[in-house]
Formats: sequence, C-alpha cells, structure tokens
Amino acid sequence: MPSLKQSLGDKQHISKDDVCCLMSSTTITDELLQEIEVSLPRTVYCAPISIGQREFSITAQVGLKAQLVLIVDYDEYDGEKEVEYNRVKYSIYRTFVRSNGDIELYCEVRKGVN
Repeated sequence: MPSLKQSLGDKQHISKDDVCCLMSSTTITDELLQEIEVSLPRTVYCAPISIGQREFSITAQVGLKAQLVLIVDYDEYDGEKEVEYNRVKYSIYRTFVRSNGDIELYCEVRKGVN
C-alpha cells in the first residue's frame, strides 16, 4: 500500500476532500410571464489553497481582493463565474488549467454579494 506521506508535499497530488458549489444561472418565466434569473448550484469536490503574495499584490493593483484558490477537476468546471465555499459566495476572477487535469479557480468576495 502506498504511503500518503509521499504525496503530502507534492503540488501535483492534491486531495480534493472538501466541497464547494459552482453557481450557474438560467432565466425562467414565471406564471406572470416575467423573466427571473435563478441560480443553479452544483456541488463538486475541491481543495482550497492559499493565495500567494504575488497574486495578492497584482490583483490589488487592479482593484481586486484575491482571497482564495479552489482546485477542482477540469471536467467539473463549465465556465461558472461564482462559487460558494463554506457558506461564502465568491466571484471567480481568473482560472488556471493545471497539467494534471485540474483547474485553479481564483476567487474574491465582492461587496454586496453575501
């Protein structure tokens, strides 16, 4: 049986033991024929990692406040712009596709969203 300790410090082997909800939206028509936008949450497994100092500094220069990176399986992500993690809604401002089949979702909290 392989040891888990061998992969703990390896950035290529991140264990996605947590969950988050990727938020997509659609427009429906109610009984009064009014169009209403509704959120459709989809739960996926993820792994949170810290924002690096460089990312934090660069985003601050353009008025963003980077707070979290979530790693999810690339096949699970469908271009959503929002994610909910630990009951906090984040906006996804950037993504990065990793060579191991995962994607990094760079997130910030926007005022008035929660």
